[in-house]
Amino acid sequence: MSARVRVGVVGLGQWGQHHVRIYHHLPDVELVGVVDTAPRETTVFSRRYQIPGHRDYRALFGRVDAVSLVVPTALHYEIAREFLHRGVHVLVEKPITTTVEQAAELVDLARRRGVVLLVGHVERFKPAVQALRDQVTEPLFVQVRRVRPWDRRRVMDVGVVLDLMIHDLDIILTLLRSSVARVSAIGAAVHGEDDDLAVAHLTLGNGCLASFVASRISPVKAAELEITLPDGFVHLNYLTQQITVRRNGRQTRTVVKGEEPLRAELRHFVDCVHGGTPPLVPGEDGLRALEVAQRILERMTLITPRVAV
Repeated sequence: MSARVRVGVVGLGQWGQHHVRIYHHLPDVELVGVVDTAPRETTVFSRRYQIPGHRDYRALFGRVDAVSLVVPTALHYEIAREFLHRGVHVLVEKPITTTVEQAAELVDLARRRGVVLLVGHVERFKPAVQALRDQVTEPLFVQVRRVRPWDRRRVMDVGVVLDLMIHDLDIILTLLRSSVARVSAIGAAVHGEDDDLAVAHLTLGNGCLASFVASRISPVKAAELEITLPDGFVHLNYLTQQITVRRNGRQTRTVVKGEEPLRAELRHFVDCVHGGTPPLVPGEDGLRALEVAQRILERMTLITPRVAV
């Protein structure tokens, strides 16, 4: 591989457009093409960045060392499998796939082909989230709330558990390094057949209890995590990146600053492709989060309110 990694982006929706923007400015990346089924988006970004635009992702075969897949979840498995099979490094947005079986196959394929499979759990790249590792010891109880207003412009081909809650499942499973012993959940489908509101309760193997609330029909946008410890608590506001720590009667508040999380993620992906860095969120982690998310969905009591929010 040359000093510059040849990268393509498949999917030019709201999030995929940011992948293109960031790759274009990374010094060790050659952005060689973009793909989208919408002719207008392909034409606009092809002209803006002076790169080839394609309607079919297969046009990138043989031209890229790595790709970002920013397409609807239902397409993750098919497209990622084809690139991995050809020895191309893949960053696939979360959730890794729609089924555990598909995710396990991709993880195995990446391992056999010796290529990077990075899952786009971008919250892990927020500096405050990384700082939590030094603050959490012997957790007793975890409370997570991630809510936002309904937005028809967002692509929502999965329910809120796979859309929003999976961010926090990934973070807690990574932070606590414990298996999940028991799961219970309730949800509501308001704008379709999938869950738009979900509440899940987990009992971890280490005895810690965890409560998750996720909603995409809330009147406000909020994302926060609180972990109760034997001698106090740790609270994280994901949106402001403020960490509040109270231990032994003393309280501190710190805003953790750093680079744009998506830029950190894409830069990390390129470093992994170069071979010098192990993936922070490997396919195995994406599989683990999906396994727990599917357990939540399997055990969820889903209700359908009569009045849409």
